[in-house]
Amino acid sequence: MHQTKLTITEKKLLKCLDRPRIRIRIPRLVHNQSKRPTIKNWPNFYEPLNISQILEKGYNWGIRCGKKVGNYYFVVIDLDDIWAKERIKVNRYIQTAQGIHYYLLVKELPNNSILTNQDSKRIGELHSLGKQVVGVGSLHQSEIRYSLRGKNNSPWFIKLESLKELEKFLAERSILLKNSFRKMCY
Repeated sequence: MHQTKLTITEKKLLKCLDRPRIRIRIPRLVHNQSKRPTIKNWPNFYEPLNISQILEKGYNWGIRCGKKVGNYYFVVIDLDDIWAKERIKVNRYIQTAQGIHYYLLVKELPNNSILTNQDSKRIGELHSLGKQVVGVGSLHQSEIRYSLRGKNNSPWFIKLESLKELEKFLAERSILLKNSFRKMCY
């Protein structure tokens, strides 16, 4: 069983996210396998294992998006283009196998959306209600570990008070929201 070593800072982040309504167990990824949880009705499933237990048992874990954390909704910007780090212009993010995740807390629940650049080329997604992303410490099928990167004194989340603020945040980075897409699971 392959176990991943978490940094002290990653452990602190996981402590923030270790909530039964947010965490979900997903299988370790193998070639061409979906990142989708194998648990039936996973968006409403209460996950009894904490994140450490999930990882110790050889699973990956996912973060359910669109769930309330206090008075805010947890959403994720998932950028997969080669310019993701330069484009997002933030001091802390999650490095994935193909790009980055950036965590947001938004007072208003946004729709799941495709993200495009100025040329209307798809560069990623905004994940909200009914979606999940693979969490820190999990392993991609290529054996690349999802890891926290950036400056240690930077916040893990940015808080936005409205969808207008979210649109402005994205527009300042030349990221455009394309038509919302249906709630699909990864």
